[in-house]
Amino acid sequence: MDGEEKKKQASNIDEQGNVLYLDEERLARKEVGYPPYRNKPNGLGVVNFLVEHVIYMRKSIWPLALKLYKMFIRFSGWMKEGGVKALAYKKLIKLHPDKEAHTGTIVMPLNVDLTDKSEKVVVPLDLIKESIKNATFIAGMDSCLCREANDCSDYPKDVACLFFGEPGRTVVKHGLGREFTYEEACARVDLAASYGLMGQAVWIEVEQLLWGIRNDQMDQLLEICFCCPCCCIAMRLARNATDKERHRFHPAGWTAVPDRTKCIGCGLCMTAMNGCPVEAISFGGDGKIVIDQEKCVGCGICKARCPRDVIKIRQTMPMRADLHEYFQKDYNLDLKVWAHQDGEDGTK
Repeated sequence: MDGEEKKKQASNIDEQGNVLYLDEERLARKEVGYPPYRNKPNGLGVVNFLVEHVIYMRKSIWPLALKLYKMFIRFSGWMKEGGVKALAYKKLIKLHPDKEAHTGTIVMPLNVDLTDKSEKVVVPLDLIKESIKNATFIAGMDSCLCREANDCSDYPKDVACLFFGEPGRTVVKHGLGREFTYEEACARVDLAASYGLMGQAVWIEVEQLLWGIRNDQMDQLLEICFCCPCCCIAMRLARNATDKERHRFHPAGWTAVPDRTKCIGCGLCMTAMNGCPVEAISFGGDGKIVIDQEKCVGCGICKARCPRDVIKIRQTMPMRADLHEYFQKDYNLDLKVWAHQDGEDGTK
């Protein structure tokens, strides 16, 4: 590899894909300094009335929502094209014309590779279960919107998102899911892992309109999504997005690392629509894979496509203490989702 390729591979990963040390400096670079999010005031309650009683997602409009979702994905390609179309699309996905809509996604790979199976290592799956344990309320969606919209035949549609906190109660009230116990929620996480799905912890401001969440409850929103490589709307949007939008996707300390001694340069890891959503993969002067660790989010799509077991999902950075810390440090989002923060009801 030349100097630039070695920089992408990262100094803490050798040619065989062994992680030599956990890169604390790279973790620190994920703290990008977004302005702090604050719930918008309720004011006269017009927005709250609209999202709670008029435009919110419900079972009766589920078929329409599937069609709109597919359209949204198709038009998301405008983000890259620039010009009037890109500007119109970006205005559409903002709540206010003078600022970017807040988003935050922590990619939580459910199936990771440990160098020593006897090691006692906290993995993203543990982090998700710990968050479930402390959630003020847990709702399980009946069906995955992404897989329903794409009529997925490879992965089950009923291994769907979990919602925490008061927005979870809203999802249940609107007939899109039901309340889960801790045991039921953990069972769904394990089932998702058994199917090879990836986990994502997601906070997206514009989803207030989709799920019908009040202005004063937005800092209590958190979704845990279980995503397949073929249908995930977040990953599809990332493929169409500019680098600026892609920086909203962060790894949980685990990324894809290649054993370059096994790679034959077939390119299957990055082909077609299921290729790397953040364009972290390239091929060096020797024709072998290089994974840019500054861009990689650890989604595992490349690993799933590699026929030679070249790619592993390994811990390359330290992990933060919990999901609250990920969102607080990476996105300046102080989420009020967990009972131990502010009291049993999750409010101050």
